[in-house]
Amino acid sequence: MSLQQDEIKVKIMHEAEALFMKFGFKSITMDDVARELGISKKTLYQYFEDKNDLVNQAVTQYLCDERKQCESVVSTNDDPITYMLKVTDTLSDRRRQINPGVLFDLKKYFKPAWDQINEFTTMYVFENVLQNIELGKSKGYYYKDINEKLIARLYVHLIDFIISPEKNMHENKHFVELHLEVMKYHLRAICTDKGLKILNERLKEIKN
Repeated sequence: MSLQQDEIKVKIMHEAEALFMKFGFKSITMDDVARELGISKKTLYQYFEDKNDLVNQAVTQYLCDERKQCESVVSTNDDPITYMLKVTDTLSDRRRQINPGVLFDLKKYFKPAWDQINEFTTMYVFENVLQNIELGKSKGYYYKDINEKLIARLYVHLIDFIISPEKNMHENKHFVELHLEVMKYHLRAICTDKGLKILNERLKEIKN
């Protein structure tokens, strides 16, 4: 596949992703995608075998973009607490556009794509948080006696609560709000006085 074809494929995935996130994975058809992009179905099928393939690859691209955004924050962070809050804010900017109901569609009808999200959470998010805790402990922002692997795993379970529709269906909040609440809960539980001072300053900035 040429560079131009790669660019076209990525554009299709991003456009399809936007449609899926707004209207749901089940209701959007290949006809809808082709019509919205102004291309023929024949062109669409040159890049994707069927709708399942499009959904799987669109989710893969979405998670790849999230990973890149997290990595971009790494190069600008000042301390582990600010980093975690910046990551939350950065990811929330993308997730504000997501209709929470689409997660029901994804989990029920497109299990391979849903499994990708679970793998991303249990592996990439876990490792990211684990490294953050280790850094925070070494710099005196987090308590030195905490079990970093256990705390990182607990954080992953909290994220699983946010993204699993059947678990948070009674919470009258968008998962962007839930993500911030989970982050505050996580950081307040592990921060030393030194860390809490920075956390409170950053939360005040967010509130203002």
